[in-house]
Amino acid sequence: MDVIKIRGARQHNLKNLDVDLPKSQLVVITGPSGCGKSSLAFHTLYAEGQRRYVESLSAYARQFLEQLEKPQVDSIEGLSPAISIEQKTSASNPRSTVATSTEIYDYLRILYAAAGVPHDPATGERLQRMSSADIINSLAGKPERSKVILLAPIPLSEAEDLTAMVMNLQRQGFVRIRVNGQLQELDEAVEQWPEQLDQLEIVADRVVIRDGIESRLADSVELAMRLCGTEVRALVMQPDDDDWSELAFQTSYRNPTTGFEIGEISPKHFSFNSHLAACPCCHGLGIEQFCDPALVIPDTSVSLADGAVKIWPNSAKKPSWNGRQIEALAMFNGVAMDVPVSQLPKSFMSQLFYGTGEEKVPMHWEKDGVQVPMLKPYEGLCVAAERHYRESKSDSVKKSVARFMTKRSCSACGGRRLKPEILAVKLMCDADEGLSIDELCALPVEQARQWLDDFQLQGAANEALAGVLGEARQRISFLDAVGLSYLSLDRASHTLSGGESQRIRLASQLGAGLSGVIYVLDEPSIGLHAADNERLIQAMLRLRDLGNSVVVVEHDEATIKAADWVIDMGPAAGRFGGEILAQGKPAEIAKMDSPTGKWFAHGGRQLEPPRRQPDGRQLVIKNAREHNLQGIDVAIPLGLMVCVAGPSGSGKSTLIDGILRRALARQLHRATAQPGAHDAIEGAEQIDKLVVVNQKPLGKSPRSNAATYTGALDLVRSLFAQLPLSKQRGYLAGRFSFNNKGGRCEKCAGDGAIRIDMHFLSDVFVTCDACQGKRYNRETLEVTFKGRNMADVLDMSCQFAQEFFQNVPKLNAILQALCDVGLGYLKLGQAANTLSGGEAQRIKLALELAKPPNGHTLYLLDEPTRGLHYQDVEVLLAVLNRIVDAGHSMLIIEHQCDVLKAADWIIDMGPGGGVHGGNVVAQGAPNVIVNEPQSITGPWLKDL
Repeated sequence: MDVIKIRGARQHNLKNLDVDLPKSQLVVITGPSGCGKSSLAFHTLYAEGQRRYVESLSAYARQFLEQLEKPQVDSIEGLSPAISIEQKTSASNPRSTVATSTEIYDYLRILYAAAGVPHDPATGERLQRMSSADIINSLAGKPERSKVILLAPIPLSEAEDLTAMVMNLQRQGFVRIRVNGQLQELDEAVEQWPEQLDQLEIVADRVVIRDGIESRLADSVELAMRLCGTEVRALVMQPDDDDWSELAFQTSYRNPTTGFEIGEISPKHFSFNSHLAACPCCHGLGIEQFCDPALVIPDTSVSLADGAVKIWPNSAKKPSWNGRQIEALAMFNGVAMDVPVSQLPKSFMSQLFYGTGEEKVPMHWEKDGVQVPMLKPYEGLCVAAERHYRESKSDSVKKSVARFMTKRSCSACGGRRLKPEILAVKLMCDADEGLSIDELCALPVEQARQWLDDFQLQGAANEALAGVLGEARQRISFLDAVGLSYLSLDRASHTLSGGESQRIRLASQLGAGLSGVIYVLDEPSIGLHAADNERLIQAMLRLRDLGNSVVVVEHDEATIKAADWVIDMGPAAGRFGGEILAQGKPAEIAKMDSPTGKWFAHGGRQLEPPRRQPDGRQLVIKNAREHNLQGIDVAIPLGLMVCVAGPSGSGKSTLIDGILRRALARQLHRATAQPGAHDAIEGAEQIDKLVVVNQKPLGKSPRSNAATYTGALDLVRSLFAQLPLSKQRGYLAGRFSFNNKGGRCEKCAGDGAIRIDMHFLSDVFVTCDACQGKRYNRETLEVTFKGRNMADVLDMSCQFAQEFFQNVPKLNAILQALCDVGLGYLKLGQAANTLSGGEAQRIKLALELAKPPNGHTLYLLDEPTRGLHYQDVEVLLAVLNRIVDAGHSMLIIEHQCDVLKAADWIIDMGPGGGVHGGNVVAQGAPNVIVNEPQSITGPWLKDL
């Protein structure tokens, strides 16, 4: 069978679909947000493929695997094992990095353990060692008839009990010893034992070099190594010499000058998850928590007496121990408590934060109304906070102190995660230059790939490690192939965007080399500039050419046109979608009367002059130098829709999210996150409020929905509580919440459905027979407004509810905003965990639209068009323009050309990613950018 036959698909809003997906092809499913693309690709095709695989396993194995809900579908034929690659940020494990999640780090650990060269961490001197075979070959290679005395050094501590040592050696058959460089018989040595013992060696054997001596040398060297462990010495007298020459052979990596020694190295010695390798201070995390003085005293214009210290609220006002300590410290230093903190001496502030050390401060402790004097050092606010955070067993105490803590690189390892001796092991690209494992992982993918391509294995390691090196090179090349050449291998997984995480998983699957698998991808082009998209498309085609079926939910025009087969869904979202409007090859779709066909026909938004001009107001980020930013000054006009564009890794998110957002959040909302390196933000006083609108889910709980998130449900519950029947029965607003006992159906606990545990099979949900899925009990549902009860309200669409509640002003404003952002079809009670990312984002925008004007707000959006068809993009742009027209500012990180064309101002970063980026290459209105020769984005904005 060369197709996957899906029959009767009814999952979510799918309308009993019958569809055939060609196997071993690149299939793109497109259409408006919420029309059922993910329901078909992920919740039907992938869910059934994964469910069938899991159910083929034993009951014991199934209990350890996630089991998806059985999709509502009549049948699926021709199904293969399915792998989902979604746009989810990797787990928040701080130990996970790009290198570990792609298994590149595992191969590097093997390489470093087998081919790495240890160095002395103190001097940087290269360490050498010899195997027993090397020692034998060295001695056997001496001229024939050379005399060799093999010596085994023994610890001086063993000579403390001289009699016991001699008896032990004689019992083992040894008769000679060298003491302080003098060869002696054991019996003589005892009689002439020196007062000062500097050197002690056992004579393991005496041989004369001749043909065939290797076997005896092997036994002698083995004996010497068994006695001394790591060092073997030899006295050699060649036939024509009268003097002995001394040779030392190290069987471990040791610096005889400094005494530094490192034992046998294995791959686990390079894992920052192992106690053998991890930095003992940060335990392999590379970061440490410290108390930030700027968070302890956020406002230095306030005095200590007026409560400047926030870590112990009003500690100087109340007769508390903390307050009295601060008063005592101020008195000890002759400092006034009523002076603004900014005017206090630096020496006093240092003591206030970090303590007086050994110096004692006169204090008084009140006990039973009596002042008890004492002398004790003052610990310091930051030192005390760090101690509480580190030692406290109470979660509430830790949570309280955590507000004043921030992260920085570990002071012991400098953020390198490993012990110094492990960091001193290097792969040598040539005789003089090498990289430690952390230095290699700190390189961007493209540089790491080049370095490994240049690296050559030497000697016996060449054959044994060739496969390991080849695998590492291949996996790094796959990261490059999916457009992630700008990422460093040590980049923490939790700092990656959803699109980056998805492309890393795609690279991992390319490395796996599987065939006959169904891969389901969710918008892999997210986060990619149009200039970078071709490499991603080639990676997906490569996955297809391995013999896999690649099903992609996508809106990117280039990806759709590169597909073998396109399925265009619609016509709209929610219950107005769930249909297949057209399917066929891309060229055939372009001729059809479907949403995507029309889009191909008209060619997207045309480039026009901006609707608004700069009025002189602006934010200026001075000397931004975090990550790859090249110490740039960036002016951002206010009162406009400003887009920040540029290739992946060019520094857009670092500039806007890492610096600007964190700095403004710290200033306006007292956030604790540390902004990236920069000098200042000029013009921040013009901003009254900062709002970040992203596509993160509204909530993971099925109890969360659009009505609860926007506050509409609170207003509905308050309205129902004011109805005559509610007052007569004494019902309050809480009665109408399906989360509270009293008003909800207790059989299903307000869920409307009952879960049946199937034991190692997917759980089954059946409609509650007590409330018939209405979530409330009979008494609560008897309260009605205009003939509708709470269950009826939750089942209303936003459009119907807006008309139904048109005489309730606050509620009507929220519902009108939801309709304005294109969500009129959405039911008020639809669970938040069933909403698409685009729907979640528009609900957040609706919440902002419904709020009354309150000062000048700066809105930050990171790729708001992800998950949006061109129809949705037009709706989104109308909403964004409405917000800007109301006097606010909009700052958007975006790649989608229609949004860039609609912007008033574009800041184009580049020219490349990683070390090749970090500069502003062009800025201005879109019709100016398009003609800028330095602009990377300009060529993609030209009208087709």
